[in-house]
Amino acid sequence: MSALISTLITQPLFYIILPTILTFWPKINKKLKWSLWGLSFFLFLFFSNTSLYNWFERQWYADYDSQTIENQCFQYGIVLGGYSYWDYTRNRPEFSEIGDRLFEGINLYHQRKIKKLILASDGSIINATSNPTKGNPESMRDYIIALGIKPEDLILETKANNTHENATFTLELIGDSLKNQPTLLITSAIHMKRAILAFNQIEVYPQPWTTDTQLVTDRWCTIIPSINTLAKWPALLHEWIGYVIYKYRYKN
Repeated sequence: MSALISTLITQPLFYIILPTILTFWPKINKKLKWSLWGLSFFLFLFFSNTSLYNWFERQWYADYDSQTIENQCFQYGIVLGGYSYWDYTRNRPEFSEIGDRLFEGINLYHQRKIKKLILASDGSIINATSNPTKGNPESMRDYIIALGIKPEDLILETKANNTHENATFTLELIGDSLKNQPTLLITSAIHMKRAILAFNQIEVYPQPWTTDTQLVTDRWCTIIPSINTLAKWPALLHEWIGYVIYKYRYKN
């Protein structure tokens, strides 16, 4: 039930359709019905407007969008998961649109910006006993090593199911060295604010390095309602709601 609720509240269509559903309430008057229909129409225009969505997303990660790491070297580079699943039929990982997280981590390793690469619990890594087809840690390790990462420099955190657990289990795996050594946190721009909060709450203070940032060319056509924009909102709503939950549930 809680999973259903969490899914609904991150879907813009839920907010668009709900006022229309309420108009079918028998005791509702005509004036309120028109108001609810108008609200549904307004919410559709709001959530499907590309320019508005782009503005809200950029504001969400603006504090982490101008980081530089020139002349710096980090002991650890933590790549947060969510970018792949293991394809057992073809014996390879399949990457999503946020695969930049992993590839940027590998790139920074090869540039000698980070010494050890920590992959924090992605679908390709986890192999949960309740779902043995979910991941393949051994093969994922071999795949990453084949991309030029030394085995002794690759660390897999394989237990976490969310960002808070990513932080806590990575600290358990590495120990206090994670608090004392320079660490780079690599994840999608939209995810960074919540991720930094999760690590700070366990007294780990990594430097952020964002991926999957917006490349926006503002044009007049962005005012046209877009189904693609509607599909982007769940990720941002998930981050907003998740940040509030983390802020008060896991506060020190």
